[in-house]
Amino acid sequence: MLNVTWQQDDDLALAVSTGIDSMSLLHMLNTTYKDTYHKLICLHVNHGLREASREEAEFIKQFCERHHIEIYIKTLDLNETVSHNKSIQDISRQMRYEWFDEMMKQTSSDVLLTAHHMDDQKETIAYRLFTGRIGRAPLGIQQVQKRNDYMICRPLLNVSKSFIKQYQQENAFKYYEDDSNKDSKYTRNYLRNQLLPVIEERQEFSTDHLLDLNQWMNDARKLIITAADDFFNKQIKLSDHVEINRYAFNQLNDLVKVQVLDQLMVQYVKRRYSEKSYKEWMRVFNNFSKQSVIPISDDWQFIVAYDKLLLCEDIEFNVNSKFINRNEQYVFGNWLIETKDIASPLFVRTRMSGDRVQYYNRGNKHRKKVNRIMIDNKIDIHKRNNCPIILDGDDIIAIGDFWIDSNFKNALTITYIGDDFNERLD
Repeated sequence: MLNVTWQQDDDLALAVSTGIDSMSLLHMLNTTYKDTYHKLICLHVNHGLREASREEAEFIKQFCERHHIEIYIKTLDLNETVSHNKSIQDISRQMRYEWFDEMMKQTSSDVLLTAHHMDDQKETIAYRLFTGRIGRAPLGIQQVQKRNDYMICRPLLNVSKSFIKQYQQENAFKYYEDDSNKDSKYTRNYLRNQLLPVIEERQEFSTDHLLDLNQWMNDARKLIITAADDFFNKQIKLSDHVEINRYAFNQLNDLVKVQVLDQLMVQYVKRRYSEKSYKEWMRVFNNFSKQSVIPISDDWQFIVAYDKLLLCEDIEFNVNSKFINRNEQYVFGNWLIETKDIASPLFVRTRMSGDRVQYYNRGNKHRKKVNRIMIDNKIDIHKRNNCPIILDGDDIIAIGDFWIDSNFKNALTITYIGDDFNERLD
């Protein structure tokens, strides 16, 4: 009956509301499945919005005491939410899980159990379908889900509501009915109480097809994730920035592109972006007529340069001295530096007082101030201050894209990429 996805030595925490679903799960865990875990505790949240809330809290407290189960109760203060006409369901869910996070850590529990069942799954799938929340995340509720340092398991997810009702009748344990579940002003209640039952009344319709769709979507997502992972392994290089093969990226299916970008954003930028933003970026990535800079946050940017896409920290943060090696591309402020077959690492920095270059003309050794070279090439003051100065040992061998030592002209390509920095993406 239960899908046991935890280990026998795991400590379990059950989120119990005193409704028929969670009380049925508690009864099962305390009887038939009592040997499947090491320890069980209960977590109960009193939302304080109904007259019966206090009675329910006292009931579950006494129940757990009789059965020698640890019980922790949290009373939420939702007065501000109600007074500001905010979404009670969304805010209370957020507050519940914040408390669950705290208690899982405090009690050193391994797994949080919830009593979501098959009918909840259908309701969730329908909700996400009809609200357009599909594509980038699982369509339905996940059986097992990692959260922070613990796992969330839903052992009733393949069990119907009718089975749960039958189980309660056979075992005759007490539970409480939340009257607010009947109020169809809430979207999920409307789906549960009105829309889905009407569908089931038609002989040719079945809400079970929602479960088939969810399985199909899960299988499709696995293929997309596998393709994205394969691209990561073959076409992405990681160093102080992320380097992506531009041609290979543009050949990907759009769904795989979105998955790749999602993984990059979560890993480096620590946030996700809308598909609309991704499509704007992808259009620029596919335009080989010009090089571009796409600012994507206060700290991060995409450099679109030749056959590479470079995800790196914003230019205000990445103009620092660094060593550069052979056969690589480097972003230095507003500049892209490409090296080819250099014998030893080079050093790049911005200009310093007293900088001079050394060169030979007709066999004679000459020295010239870097500042004078910049003036002669009519380089504006802002560009001078951020211009890369490249050294081989103690010798300056390149200044931006306007002076390169003759011995290194085939080994270095330096490109200014800042002209498009403020370009708006239409």
